[in-house]
Amino acid sequence: MQLTTTNLTYSYEDAPTSALGPISATFPMGWTGIVGSNGSGKSTLLRILSGDLVGFGGSVVPRPIAAPGTSGSYCAQATEHPPHRLDEFAVDFSGSSMKIRQILEIDDDWAWRFETLSHGERKRLQVGVALWMNPSVLALDEPTNHVDAVTRDKLLAALSAYDGVGLLVSHDRELLDELCDQCLFMRDGQGVMRNGNYTQGHAQEALEYKTVSRERKSAKSELAHLHSEQVRRANEAARADSRRSKASINSKDKDAKAKIDLAIFTGQDGKAGKLSSQMGARVKAAEQRVASAFVPKVYEGGFWLNSVPSKRRVIVSIREGALHMGEDRSIRFPKLDIENTAHIGVSGPNGAGKSTLVSHLISLVPDDIPYFYMPQELSGEQSKQILADLKLLDPASRGQVLSLVARLNSDPERILSGELLSPGELRKIMLAKGVLQKPQLIIMDEPTNHLDLGSIEALEAVLGDCPCALVLVSHDAPFLQAVSTIFWRINMDGEVAEQV
Repeated sequence: MQLTTTNLTYSYEDAPTSALGPISATFPMGWTGIVGSNGSGKSTLLRILSGDLVGFGGSVVPRPIAAPGTSGSYCAQATEHPPHRLDEFAVDFSGSSMKIRQILEIDDDWAWRFETLSHGERKRLQVGVALWMNPSVLALDEPTNHVDAVTRDKLLAALSAYDGVGLLVSHDRELLDELCDQCLFMRDGQGVMRNGNYTQGHAQEALEYKTVSRERKSAKSELAHLHSEQVRRANEAARADSRRSKASINSKDKDAKAKIDLAIFTGQDGKAGKLSSQMGARVKAAEQRVASAFVPKVYEGGFWLNSVPSKRRVIVSIREGALHMGEDRSIRFPKLDIENTAHIGVSGPNGAGKSTLVSHLISLVPDDIPYFYMPQELSGEQSKQILADLKLLDPASRGQVLSLVARLNSDPERILSGELLSPGELRKIMLAKGVLQKPQLIIMDEPTNHLDLGSIEALEAVLGDCPCALVLVSHDAPFLQAVSTIFWRINMDGEVAEQV
């Protein structure tokens, strides 16, 4: 089996532009990676291909669910709501169900206490239910969000055994490389399929952009030359027009009038005008050549504006102690200080107590220390409020927010377009608004969740230059290593160790 799309398009209601397409591509058995910037249409495409979203233009053959023997399952980014058919999975103890539970280490009671699970545990349950349904088309949207390294390896083992049409949106480069045989690279709702895993496809994309950059430079040079030549020929044609006029010639100067008549008869007087009119077509062709040599924008500039660290050397001090986590579990920690310019990375397995420690930290922040906190997930109400607050900003402040969003690898024009924004774009707006408040402490729980690969690199660069104190909780080890200088590691027994 394979899925084939032809001129696939989709537009959200009231959106001024199309969110997707046209896309024509083939998705065979095995895993296809779908990569691109936040808001490029990846989630929309997954939902259509899995049968979760209808009302699209073009065709998908065969249609998931509609075609006999063809079913689709879409596993969303967010973990706010229980997955579809969770109740059925909870009471199924067949061999296939037990195998999935064993691979992903899903406890039997998880389905009955979904609201109490960590986001990493919810993600494992979410993927487990999707695999248990055994669909012919399985679409996974950021399956490694929230999960630790051990769980990621378990997910890889489970996904490697899947034998249908797999569609994977992920910022996990290693997962894309290990699973995918081809990748669809998306930009502005359109896609280019490249053979090979993500690293191979990304290298091919970079080579193509390098070639296009040279072509654009050459085309712009040609266009500048043609514009100059067009002006020169227009001036020459104007002089020719003035020369052929007899208005300024003395009525008795028959020789001068005869020369003008001869030029008109032989066509010599019209050469300049014809050459000038020909330039218009050449300039138009050169302009089209420049336009077709598309090179993605690179947004640069300052991010932290006038932010400065606190005048206090130590802004938060956590006394040695323990916190109860329920079910006879607790987290124990030594005395921990957060200095005014410290960049602290917090890591540990799912369920070890990272978010519990962060909540305790927030409760200890002094009232005179301005801080910004970004949670793991944004609820639907929070997302609506972020957009509502953005609209209420005065034009100058809104411009500053959009400038900062641009530095995080998102197009400000899309943010203002009224289109449905991705979770990654909403988090960028939230961070940009927080920065405008000039915080002296920034706390972020899983900041790379929902971000595309380019945005993670941009965030890494931005946070590395942060002048104030940072506390970052993440399972992305390379990200923490690049941004942090102090590390708090929590093991499964709830013990916190500090490494400077």
